[in-house]
Amino acid sequence: MKQGIVRAGTIQTSYLEAGDGPDLLLIHGAGGGAVNWYEVIGPLSARFRIIAPDVVGFGESDKPSAPYDRPFFAAWLRDFVDAIGVQDVCLVGSSQGGAISLQFAHDYPNRVKKLVLLNAGATGNWDAKSGVSEFLILMLQHTLPTQAMTRHSRRYMVYDLSTFDETLADYFFGVLRMPGAKNWFWEGRGTAVAAMPKEELAQVTTETLLLWGENDSLFPLANAQAALPVMPNAKLQTFSKCGHLPYLDKPRELVEALFEFFHKWSSGGNS
Repeated sequence: MKQGIVRAGTIQTSYLEAGDGPDLLLIHGAGGGAVNWYEVIGPLSARFRIIAPDVVGFGESDKPSAPYDRPFFAAWLRDFVDAIGVQDVCLVGSSQGGAISLQFAHDYPNRVKKLVLLNAGATGNWDAKSGVSEFLILMLQHTLPTQAMTRHSRRYMVYDLSTFDETLADYFFGVLRMPGAKNWFWEGRGTAVAAMPKEELAQVTTETLLLWGENDSLFPLANAQAALPVMPNAKLQTFSKCGHLPYLDKPRELVEALFEFFHKWSSGGNS
């Protein structure tokens, strides 16, 4: 694995890269950075060139004052893909990163070969709001961040607390203390993960896999079930005994599901 830095538009963007083969981008959620994917980057790199950026506002990438809504994030992702010299990609987005990936597929459909939404925001349950207690934890984290609060929040992220590496918790806390690290939360105000209108969601025609932990309390399975009949080319797969972050709760099962979904590219084909 190696680390690279490129300028995506005006945003200095750090990213991790590993492996050779077809390009597969991993877009992390709110908090931490590309290292969130540490359990699966190695196995996936056996068949793909894995590119995992620190999303603007997170990790070691720039953290400007900005809207931090889905169009802002999607434009950054477009600039990042341009900066690394890639025309079209297979794309996996987790949580808020799923919302970003969904918007990117909507705005730039010719640049996404296949799309995986992993416990993604913006998929909607248009009749209800969820994750109120989790939002309060996030608000506390971004008001007076402490290591204790960072560790407490993991109970909302994973089903099995033993899967959450203490080193990763320390990294989350370290990122929260960086200059500008709170901008995404206070300036975005949750707009990036707000439900995408049904008419826009229906315009995402890319072949899509909704991949969900059944025990997610932040973006419950009901969100995926609501989005499934709206998206014209989507299917749903779930993991039992799995929370908001399947790459921590079920890394082996996640890798297997991604290999199966992307089999055309993972076996060496490109069309």
